[in-house]
Amino acid sequence: MSKKPSSDEDRILKLLISIDTRITNIEERLSDMATKEDLDFTRNKLEERISEVRLEVRALGRAVDKDSLTILDFEKRLTRVEKREFVK
Repeated sequence: MSKKPSSDEDRILKLLISIDTRITNIEERLSDMATKEDLDFTRNKLEERISEVRLEVRALGRAVDKDSLTILDFEKRLTRVEKREFVK
């Protein structure tokens, strides 16, 4: 009879060790995960960068629009000059 309690105790001890190991693994995984504060910080940084990119894109868009208008103005002038030359 003394062997049976010993084997039960061994099984319980092994089970407790297994549970402890699992809890330790879970704790390690949780410590590696990002916190809400980390995610908020990252989101704020991304929003700042997106705002900066938007400003740059708008500025480039305005510059392209101005260049397009300039090209159209030169095209009109060239057309007028060509008409004058052909009329002479």
